Amino acid sequence: MTAKKVLVIDDSIMIRKMVKSILAGKYDVLEASDGKSGLDAARRAFPDLILLDFVMPKYNGYQTLQAIRRVEGLQKVPVIMISGLKEQVTEHVPEPFTEFDFLEKPFEADVLVARIQNFLAPEPAQPISAATARSAASAAARQMPRTEEPTLQTIINRLTATETLLVQGIENLIQREVVARFNELNTRIDHQDNAINSLTQRMEKISEQIDHQNKGLMVILRELKSLQGK
Repeated sequence: MTAKKVLVIDDSIMIRKMVKSILAGKYDVLEASDGKSGLDAARRAFPDLILLDFVMPKYNGYQTLQAIRRVEGLQKVPVIMISGLKEQVTEHVPEPFTEFDFLEKPFEADVLVARIQNFLAPEPAQPISAATARSAASAAARQMPRTEEPTLQTIINRLTATETLLVQGIENLIQREVVARFNELNTRIDHQDNAINSLTQRMEKISEQIDHQNKGLMVILRELKSLQGK
């Protein structure tokens, strides 16, 4: 059976590789580093699900989603929007989210897999005969309960989940710091704009006063010339 395709659109190469590692063996994972290349990839591959970062250069996640929805055949593809700054998403799209599902960073590996499986659930198993069911039940009843020991794969999954949280946590902190710096810079620019506007207004008033004084001087000069002529 052909694996279902999940397209990951995120400008962070670490997040893309992390998601690909988590979904390895479960889905065919495609990658795109920004909204434009993500739209192109979606047009080519027609994925079964799209994992879409919201904060990206050029086009943010919602702009990318709107472009994807305009493509024939992609109007109903499930989309999970991911972001460490939920407030930025709600600035563009008020809750409750109806056009997409939302997953906040950092997320654990099992949470991501569970969200994706909600949309891409496997086909229901074929019905089995009553005799086969009774045989399986008898075998299960005879089997003694055992203490389950962690397997190598379980340990790897746990390490991967820990690494995912660590990487996403670091990126989330960096992202928040960048946003805070941008907000601070915008505030300073606004203050500078206000100061420039105030200075411009003062210069205009001074220019008006100088112009008024020049007109007065011209009148005085004309009067002096008139007196000299007499």
